[in-house]
Amino acid sequence: MSQKQEKTKYYYFIDVDLRTRQIIGWGSESRDEVEIYMTKGFHRIFMSKGQYNKLIKALEEY
Repeated sequence: MSQKQEKTKYYYFIDVDLRTRQIIGWGSESRDEVEIYMTKGFHRIFMSKGQYNKLIKALEEY
């Protein structure tokens, strides 16, 4: 019998300071490590892997 291997699911995100409207961080974390709730005044925006890669590419070119 073959066993099905579980793939680790990653969440891709950017963190925004709502007061200044600036990106304060970005990254990816596995499903069991991702922080969903942020400190008051900050917001985490989740995106697809493709959107995240496109953002990182644009940030590196800037």
